[in-house]
Amino acid sequence: TRPDHPLTARVIVNRVWQGHFGVGLVATPSDFGTLGERPSHPELLDWLAVEFVERGWSLKRLHRLIVTSAAYRRSATSPAPEAARAKDPDNRLLWRMPVRRLDAEQVRDAMLAV
Repeated sequence: TRPDHPLTARVIVNRVWQGHFGVGLVATPSDFGTLGERPSHPELLDWLAVEFVERGWSLKRLHRLIVTSAAYRRSATSPAPEAARAKDPDNRLLWRMPVRRLDAEQVRDAMLAV
């Protein structure tokens, strides 16, 4: 967890990003090595890792930084989805918020809230 060693911070940032978006900036969160996939946005991953370390390894601040970003605030629908889907069918460029199913706990909590 040394500040000059970026791997730990990058892995944590990627897993938090995956929790919010359903897929991480690196699609293989358990393998950051040569056999894993390359990051879809390497500059963003590095910037988030640096911010995470500079803010004292605070997960609360990292979550706040991600959920207040423009990528997180995007709608799941788009005005021109056909054109965007043709260019980026896997949404690797984050042109829309990915649609995900709710976990069992989230469904239970929603039902109890109603």
